[in-house]
Amino acid sequence: MTSRMRARQWAIAARFRDPADYGVPPAPTFHAERDADGAVVLYDDDGRLVMRAGDPMTVRR
Repeated sequence: MTSRMRARQWAIAARFRDPADYGVPPAPTFHAERDADGAVVLYDDDGRLVMRAGDPMTVRR
C-alpha cells in the first residue's frame, strides 16, 4: 500500500472514530529539530535520521 493511501486511511478513520477500530495502524511520530543550516530534521525513537527538509517553508492550508 502506498503512503498516500495510508495517509487517507488515517485521515478518514481519525475523523470518524479511533483508527484502530478500522484496523489502521497508528501514525508514526518523529522527533523534529532544525540543524545548523536551518533544515528541519526528523528522527525516529532510536535517533536514526528519517527525513531532512533542506529548504522548508511555512504554508497555509
